[in-house]
Amino acid sequence: MKVAIYYFSGTGNTELTVKKWASEAEKNNIQCDLFRFEEITDMKIDISGYDKVGIAYPIHAFNAPRIVLKSAKKIVKSKTIKPFFTIMVSGEYMNLNHSSHLKLMSILKKRNLFLESEYHYLMPYNMIFRHTEKRAFDMFKTMNSLVELDVVDYLVNGKLHRLNKHKWARPIIWTFRIEQVYGPFYGKMLRINKDKCIKCMKCVNSCPLQNIEFKNDKFKFHWQCTLCARCSFNCPTNAFFTGFLQLWKVNGKYKFSEPKEVEIDKHPKYCKKSYIRYYKEAADRLGTEQK
Repeated sequence: MKVAIYYFSGTGNTELTVKKWASEAEKNNIQCDLFRFEEITDMKIDISGYDKVGIAYPIHAFNAPRIVLKSAKKIVKSKTIKPFFTIMVSGEYMNLNHSSHLKLMSILKKRNLFLESEYHYLMPYNMIFRHTEKRAFDMFKTMNSLVELDVVDYLVNGKLHRLNKHKWARPIIWTFRIEQVYGPFYGKMLRINKDKCIKCMKCVNSCPLQNIEFKNDKFKFHWQCTLCARCSFNCPTNAFFTGFLQLWKVNGKYKFSEPKEVEIDKHPKYCKKSYIRYYKEAADRLGTEQK
């Protein structure tokens, strides 16, 4: 079997997840090729050589990011009906997030691709607030365990996995798609504190849509932002001002290791029931004790 996974990853959570998929597939003698949407410059994406196609992305406001939807339109229509699966990554286990691929499904249906299986993994926020290192480690460890199971279940044994949906998902998700319109405006509001900036150019070089330019000793922001937070999250000196989202800004990578010191969780009640449900479902599927 040959599998292709096309993905977009803002600050690295989705990339960690799909790399785990590829690693587990290889262990089971399945070829799994990974393609980053931002690196695909061709006008067409040919999937004819693959048995299954995966689309992976971080969930933005209950939707797939604009770059994913735009890139999906490059996929050449399959001559035969071909299955695809989704890998969704977010910071909360809400049923609304389970329907984030509705628009993606309509795009791929026109290309003879039909949804076969769907997966949603929790990974720590890169916006809204910073999860504790303990929470981040638990999410990372659970994701790895679930992927090991899902690869064998789906790619080896053909067992499908579907997620529970919110009954009002379609109108709610359609409303929140306004975030994709707001993105370019948000990109123009970004500013950099010159006193903090060390001009390392990480933000310029890593922006997936080349939205940041440094010219004549000045940073310039264009109209292509997809709200991935890669620039502000990875800034080594926390020099970014992010406009209306400044209070939601998260800066600095997570360690994804068992913390030696106990942190105070400043948001213990946030989506508490959804977290409990996620870990219980994961424990049931993995046959382990609930966290």
